[in-house]
Amino acid sequence: MKRIRLLVLLSALAIALPIGVLSGVAKAGGTGSTSSITINQNAQYDAFGGLVHVGMRVRCPAYPMFGTITVTVKQDPPETTVHAEGTNLVKDVVCDGQTHTVGASVLGENFDAGRAYATAEFVSGGTATDARWIDIIVMPG
Repeated sequence: MKRIRLLVLLSALAIALPIGVLSGVAKAGGTGSTSSITINQNAQYDAFGGLVHVGMRVRCPAYPMFGTITVTVKQDPPETTVHAEGTNLVKDVVCDGQTHTVGASVLGENFDAGRAYATAEFVSGGTATDARWIDIIVMPG
């Protein structure tokens, strides 16, 4: 009789354990499992118009340990006298499941205060992108 109870108990445990493990895996892969990137509305440029600092908010899961961001900014007349375009050097970002504020310095020529179009690609296991019109403002100083 004790053996039958033990077999029934072990059978119930053998069925319940995998279900509990699978539900734990589903929770671990929930909303924090995807990467995201959002470009800030305002960016700043230096006095010579060759460097634009673009802020972003990024989030990625804890694996892999880091992700990379590439940002491109384009600006056309009448905001500037000639077409201006630049891309940053690849920027690394910590991936720990939390949202981080980061900045990327875009190298180019002829940027000026005014509207510009920015695109950003964030690669961290998967890919996230954002694109928007931004306002370039003069750096205080």
